[in-house]
Amino acid sequence: MGWSTASRAQLSASEAPLVIGCGAIALSAIGRLKNLGVGPIVAADLVASRRVTALAMGADVVVDPAVVSPYEAWRNAAGSRSSCVVFECVGVPGVLDSIIKGCERGTRIFSVGGPPEGDHLHTLTAKRKGINIQFGGGPSMDHWDEAFRAVCSGSLDVGPMLGHTVGLDEVPAALDAARAADGPARVIVVPGS
Repeated sequence: MGWSTASRAQLSASEAPLVIGCGAIALSAIGRLKNLGVGPIVAADLVASRRVTALAMGADVVVDPAVVSPYEAWRNAAGSRSSCVVFECVGVPGVLDSIIKGCERGTRIFSVGGPPEGDHLHTLTAKRKGINIQFGGGPSMDHWDEAFRAVCSGSLDVGPMLGHTVGLDEVPAALDAARAADGPARVIVVPGS
């Protein structure tokens, strides 16, 4: 999903990305943005271990949004020549609305998080700022193939995203660990191990 969203965004040379959240989808978006030569890539997450993984996947700047405003960090990294493209990869109610309120005028937002219970958005604020929001849509088969080829060829190193390898008997505990905020982005299950 992250690879596909970053591909569909088609960032121009005058745009710089801000990734909100550093879970598995965000990490694959960061990897694809780096693969495309886009930058600087600024990423924000409350969890320190996720920020470390975001750096390993290609982010240029990472911030704890409880300490530093992601928009301030983006402005410092991208400068005034760039337009902001935000990738919302959290999926918690209120996050997309906080992006609408905090982002620059004319920002493009790609929302792939989406809380299951839905969310309330200040659309008037979005209208006044001229914000363009695109929601998910899921990956195309071409993007699945591109991502698979990138991993197989080594042009995208997913190693930093992988937590650990488990056998079938360890899946319940691995799923619980993966659900934790500081858990691994991905776990590999190897039957018979």
